[in-house]
Amino acid sequence: MVFGLPVGRRPLFNQDEARFALLAREGAEHGHWVLPRVRDVIYMNKPPLYFWTVAVLALPFGVVDETTAPVASVVSALLTLLAVVAIGRRLWRVEIGLGAGMVLASAPFFYFMSHQVVSDMMLTAWLAWALYFLLSARISPVPRRPLIAFYLCLAGALATKGPAALMGLAAALAVVLGEDGRRGLRWLRLPLGVGILAVSTLPWLLPYLLQTERSYVGNVVAMQYGQWYFREKRHSRIIQLLDNLGRGLPWTLFLGAGFWWWWHDSDPRRRALLVWTVVIAVAVSFSGEQRARYFLPALPPLAVLIAELLVRAPQSETPRARRLILASYALLLLAAATVLALLLGSTAAAGMRAADSFVPAAGWQTWVTGLLLVGGLVAAVVVIGRGGSGLTALTVLSIALGGILLVEGWGYPMRYAEQTNIRGFTAAMAARLPTQGRVLAYPDAVLSYDFYLRRPVRELSGPAELADVLDRPRPGDVLLMREAGWAAVRPQAEGRWQVLLADRVGRDRVLLLAPRS
Repeated sequence: MVFGLPVGRRPLFNQDEARFALLAREGAEHGHWVLPRVRDVIYMNKPPLYFWTVAVLALPFGVVDETTAPVASVVSALLTLLAVVAIGRRLWRVEIGLGAGMVLASAPFFYFMSHQVVSDMMLTAWLAWALYFLLSARISPVPRRPLIAFYLCLAGALATKGPAALMGLAAALAVVLGEDGRRGLRWLRLPLGVGILAVSTLPWLLPYLLQTERSYVGNVVAMQYGQWYFREKRHSRIIQLLDNLGRGLPWTLFLGAGFWWWWHDSDPRRRALLVWTVVIAVAVSFSGEQRARYFLPALPPLAVLIAELLVRAPQSETPRARRLILASYALLLLAAATVLALLLGSTAAAGMRAADSFVPAAGWQTWVTGLLLVGGLVAAVVVIGRGGSGLTALTVLSIALGGILLVEGWGYPMRYAEQTNIRGFTAAMAARLPTQGRVLAYPDAVLSYDFYLRRPVRELSGPAELADVLDRPRPGDVLLMREAGWAAVRPQAEGRWQVLLADRVGRDRVLLLAPRS
């Protein structure tokens, strides 16, 4: 219910979301499953499994729209939650698995990504289950079957997001080398794994390699993946790692207590989980190009580690462990009270709301959010302070956070729709567009226009082509242009072009122009 509430109510304004939805539409509505196109350009930058899944889940409804497109990500998020429950249960006991599920489900960033139409949540689900099967193989007397399942999950991740999935293989290598040395390589059965990856990759890789329009190896693997990862970073990689850890707030604020706990409680069952988490987190944070969602695969193992800390440490024979958890909850309570005070009494709150639709609206939404957060933390402090179980304190806080996410799921899609205005603008455009003719844009236009208009937009290549279109428009042509761009060419073009529509789209004021009759 929490993850599904924004579905169908939140517009697809992000360029990548619109692209995946358009690719899925090519399959579900037009039957173009192999090598689909966006704006008449063949798409190979990502493997097809994610947008195939979006399309298949939309087939019963016959349409890929705001409601059907996010379903694949919501299902992937739920499968990821099942994976962390299974990992916690496999390593320790069911209480830690349930705690890990609650930690991950109530992390706001994970929730925010759970309904976005991008492939990262599906990648996260595949890697979380790959970790489960790797850990199962480590403790199984007959590891062959769980290892096969591990490699099949890696194959699913590879078919979802390409070479990024190989960080799961790197993490597995680090685990077995750290635990068993060179013997671990034999145990991991790499030839078997490489064979599984190769065979499972061929169905989607062969069409990419055999088409003749673009070089998949040169243009996509080398240029996109290689340069994207190895380009020079603008900021320190350590700072980037710390910034990425913020994606797990508020739960990652317990990591300070976690470092102490992991040092003093040397549970061997935790080592593989720690190694996997560190390798994934470092691999993502060291990328030359960063997007917040890249850190998503590190959150499931991190949730299990935090749940193990919060459930087991308060029951430790060392009194200092309980005091440390109590102090962590108290510090988090202080931080939450400070943020609530800022939202209620500071003029900066208006700027925060204008910049981020996820910030609760003034009024009842802010009050309910603040009361839930502070109330949940107060209850957790009381439970730990009175000697209660760590699982009870974790549950109380996660329920409070779940209530906050329900408030957000109700309010933020409407705020996001108002801030982007892509629905309103494209609806007004559709009423003015001729049935024939080109929809042109200069210098660019997000793919959301194609998604909502259900017709392709062609971006003009440069000033020369713009001048040619302005001088010699075709019948039925319309032109999308920012207001500042129109002001620059208006003296030369106003006699031949007129403004049909003007409104704000996102941060820009956009015009729809048409030739004068």
